[in-house]
Amino acid sequence: MNLPIDAFFDRIRYSGSADKKDITFADLPAIQRHFALAVPFENRAVIAKGTSPITFDSVKQKIVDRHEGGLCYELNPLFYAFLKQVGFHVQLVPGTVFADGEHNGLIGTHVATLLHHKDRSYIVDVGFGSNLALQPVPLDGETVTSHTGDYRVRKVDSPWGEYAYEKYNDGKLTIYYTFSTDPVDEAYLSRVRDIILTDERSEFNKSLLFTKLTEDGHITLTMESFTVTRNGHKTKQEVDKERFHQLCRRHFGIDMEE
Repeated sequence: MNLPIDAFFDRIRYSGSADKKDITFADLPAIQRHFALAVPFENRAVIAKGTSPITFDSVKQKIVDRHEGGLCYELNPLFYAFLKQVGFHVQLVPGTVFADGEHNGLIGTHVATLLHHKDRSYIVDVGFGSNLALQPVPLDGETVTSHTGDYRVRKVDSPWGEYAYEKYNDGKLTIYYTFSTDPVDEAYLSRVRDIILTDERSEFNKSLLFTKLTEDGHITLTMESFTVTRNGHKTKQEVDKERFHQLCRRHFGIDMEE
């Protein structure tokens, strides 16, 4: 896929580099942040039972051209394609999501980007809901900090991957997912989507979900509620169908009635 860099930056509202095609490693935190603020994590295609193949071209059309969002197997491949096109050494890798210290049996259904730069390797993730480090996280255990929290990646002895992506919650490290450094290809993306679409253990095939970072927190919209987290303070309001459509247009840029 030939990703038009100007169109990609227009989509995420990024204009920070004097030469948009001469991107350095130091530019990545700002670009990841702009992506997270502009592109929602959302499952509309899953709820609609969409089965079209997931390809680099299809995610470009969906997110850049049609201004929609997506799940990890769409958001991270688009960002991977951007990184590759501007000259970084990257590969897509599979991960297994954990909750409360356990995985839900959906092995390898997360997709992220592994980036190699100056003898160090990093995980780059723009597709994990509101738990985004907003910068490359090194695989050597160094903790990184953003307005969403403190994160690190450490090596683990696990059948579901050699590394764990972790976040500090109330001073305690929590595993969010493990991942392998073995690369996956474009065909893998559709296989992940098919599992998310059909497996009863998936949390994304039950009801609509939209979430996106904001400058001071994040917002989450479902058919039942709208939750705003601002500077650690959470407010939640019930919504009806009309209000849901209004909030979806206003905060996520998606018209559900089209």
